[in-house]
Amino acid sequence: MKIYCIIVCYNPDLVNLAKICGAVLSANVTIIIVDNTERSYIKEFSESTGIELIALNSNVGIAKAQNIGIKKAFEYGAEAIVFFDQDSEIENGFIENLTAPLELNVPMVVTPVFHDRDKGFPYPSYRMNSKGLLYVIESSNEIYDIDMIISSGSAATKPVFDIAGLMDEDYFIDYVDTEWCLRCRAHNIPIKAVPSATMVHAIGEKSVNLGFMRVFVHSPIRSYYKVRNSFIFFKNRNVPFLMGVKEIISALVQNFMAIFIADKKSIYIKNYFQGIRDGVLGRKGKKK
Repeated sequence: MKIYCIIVCYNPDLVNLAKICGAVLSANVTIIIVDNTERSYIKEFSESTGIELIALNSNVGIAKAQNIGIKKAFEYGAEAIVFFDQDSEIENGFIENLTAPLELNVPMVVTPVFHDRDKGFPYPSYRMNSKGLLYVIESSNEIYDIDMIISSGSAATKPVFDIAGLMDEDYFIDYVDTEWCLRCRAHNIPIKAVPSATMVHAIGEKSVNLGFMRVFVHSPIRSYYKVRNSFIFFKNRNVPFLMGVKEIISALVQNFMAIFIADKKSIYIKNYFQGIRDGVLGRKGKKK
């Protein structure tokens, strides 16, 4: 199977980027880097490693950048695509284990099992009930079905994109992968977790366990998108009503609690309420 890897960058740390690229290249997978950095500075890096670079010289958001990379990979004849973030970390054999369940021309999405980079706790796996609410399921040593994934570390065959479509650029960032998973689910495309493929991942800049909930602290601008996009997500016709309501409540509570933990509180508060305003008004895409 002809596998391509899409890595979306924004002001990447070259040391971390070199590590993930080296691990991917060792699996004989072709890499396309789509760089959202306003003034891209990784041309020499890409040329020295033989990696194709698409320097956008503008931050167009992760969804559009992924779509650009996906389309380019398909132009080259890709039969499956793997996604990574610029700071993803994988071990030898990861891609081989991850993509083992995939079959040529058969729609399927696969994802690794994640652990928190700083605290080490495992991220839960989710299924959706008949009312549209997510619930945590126990992990397994065998490949198992799930309904929601994050894009980093995931892989999908070409028919998935032919059936479910590309990423929704209205979100810019946040909820992009969640909304895409709902479209896959609506078309009965299987989404599988592969326990033999494990990754470390960090949600936000830090997380704090308050006992009754774990709060993930993001940058002020990410707080804006998380709050705003929860309203956009709610209005999407593929989103079950209860799930949409829950996501709005969760985004509002999580990011409100984060205000008391985050630095630069005044900027954080400003972005929080701008997110509410723009979400209610239905503003999409990049923040003006």
